[in-house]
Amino acid sequence: MTPTEPIDFVLLWVDGDDPAWQREFRAAKHAAHEDASPIRYRDWRNLQYWFRAVERFAPWVRRIHFITWGHLPAWLDTAHPKLHVVRHGDYIPAAYLPTFNSNTIELNLHRIKGLAERFVLFNDDTFLLRPCRPEDFFRRGLPCDMARLSIVQPSPVAHIVFNDLTLINAAHRKNDAVRRHPGKWFSLRYGAGELLKSLLLMPWSAFPGIYDPHMPQPYLRSRFARAWELWDAELDASCRNRFRTPTDHSHRLVRYDMLCRGEFMPRSLGDCRTMTPDDTTADAVARTIEEARCRMICLHDSPQIADFERVCERLRTAFDRLLPEKSSYER
Repeated sequence: MTPTEPIDFVLLWVDGDDPAWQREFRAAKHAAHEDASPIRYRDWRNLQYWFRAVERFAPWVRRIHFITWGHLPAWLDTAHPKLHVVRHGDYIPAAYLPTFNSNTIELNLHRIKGLAERFVLFNDDTFLLRPCRPEDFFRRGLPCDMARLSIVQPSPVAHIVFNDLTLINAAHRKNDAVRRHPGKWFSLRYGAGELLKSLLLMPWSAFPGIYDPHMPQPYLRSRFARAWELWDAELDASCRNRFRTPTDHSHRLVRYDMLCRGEFMPRSLGDCRTMTPDDTTADAVARTIEEARCRMICLHDSPQIADFERVCERLRTAFDRLLPEKSSYER
């Protein structure tokens, strides 16, 4: 990666405890089928550790675009030269606002003023735990990713995944996409187990699913613009949903399209881990953080947490042991 190819990070965050946000949230919510679960918006109070991790483990990042409804953490130094605070109204078309739909927030990222062509999308539940290089996210100017066939599992977002796959299967023939780039779909970097899963699904004539790692996702800004050119009507309709709904599309559509075109470089995800902290797993998750057992981690929220404050504090303690020093992003 050369200095002429900067990499930005994009971080999505919401403070579900903000009274002004809550008022607008209640005013916009009107349909029972809308996905407005409180766990999508609750604050784990660990955001400062995300910034500490980036400063320590990815000091080469050019700029952080911090996406927010409008509220800001009291400790955040908004004058930091690498920080760009982006409110929804700064880049999302007015016709889609107000929005509480993460799909709308993500599908319009290419409209952010000053966003680099190469950027990595982070949700606020994805953290770096070890030093990272630019080459962990981009090689030869392309995102590092894993192209692996899968079966879509039942989940709250399964309908949205199927919506994206419907457009992908109409635009790409699975076997043609794989044959054009066999070394990328069957890279030895993935490991034998991942290759076997793809191989077993090759008899399907269409894409039955594409594995989603739920990790910091590298993207090319121009590919979002291309997706809007290809599927303008579908994405426009999706973005008009104020909350996540079964008819939505997501940023996965952009990723799938890039995979089908071979616009990526294969990478292993063996250094990444997805964990769900709850009353019984909090200590195990905390040890993974404290000992930096992986390079990147995604902490899935769970509706089954009985003592949220205890679990939250256990994770904060773990992060503080790994990253005790304040970052320059903190006042």
